Amino acid sequence: MSRKSSCLAVLLLVLSGGWAVWASQGSEAENPFSVSLIRVIANPEKFDGRRLRVIGVLDYGGGLDRSVCLYVSEPDARNGVMPNCISVDQSVERSDRLLGKYVILNATFHYVAGHGLEYLSFKQVSDMKLWPPSLDQ
Repeated sequence: MSRKSSCLAVLLLVLSGGWAVWASQGSEAENPFSVSLIRVIANPEKFDGRRLRVIGVLDYGGGLDRSVCLYVSEPDARNGVMPNCISVDQSVERSDRLLGKYVILNATFHYVAGHGLEYLSFKQVSDMKLWPPSLDQ
């Protein structure tokens, strides 16, 4: 193989590798940022408006409206520890198999602060499933 052919082959290889890397980097909507629920609760302003992937326990909140929340842990969910949860803007039936279990989900995080109060919520929820995934699925 001539030197010209070798240079051309190397150039094509480099260009195809660069294209593959560029093509694999989707938008944040396609590839949400994986983050700890604790980190989101501790620094909500850093994640406002971002598409996130989080793991937590899905259960009803302790408020009057009994909204669904994502809790840091099972004891937090069982005891309704509201500072350790984020509201999930999605209706869930009482019979849903995900309630009271660890789930992983993708969602857009919203943070609203004012008058000494903070409201944390997940909206546009997608890909909610049990965590860890069972081997028989």
